[in-house]
Amino acid sequence: MFTLFQMIVVYVVLLIIAYVAPGLKPILYAAIFFILLLYIFSMFLLPFGQTIIELFGIMPGPYVKLLVGSALLFILSELVAMHIREEGYGSIASLSQLAMKIVILTLWIPHLKAMIETLSSLITK
Repeated sequence: MFTLFQMIVVYVVLLIIAYVAPGLKPILYAAIFFILLLYIFSMFLLPFGQTIIELFGIMPGPYVKLLVGSALLFILSELVAMHIREEGYGSIASLSQLAMKIVILTLWIPHLKAMIETLSSLITK
């Protein structure tokens, strides 16, 4: 409930800024968006991810952590790209999504290499 109140306050502040200083609105909107995104990410998404990791903690290997981390990074990428796209910079949004997908694949490469080596040794035996 407190978060809903905070969202309403942020909305009212943005309306006041749009009325008082329309030239500063895009800059302040972007700053408030990223501050609010950081707040929501740290207060809700990270604890949710840790709960999921603890729930599936009995599974072997780091795959649950990688899946949850990849999902959180992908959600973060989508939110940032959507914000950038709304401001009229669609090509930069696409590049930011591509960069995040490369980061996610980079996290998986060492573990995929080990898994492929294990599978190939099982197949050749």
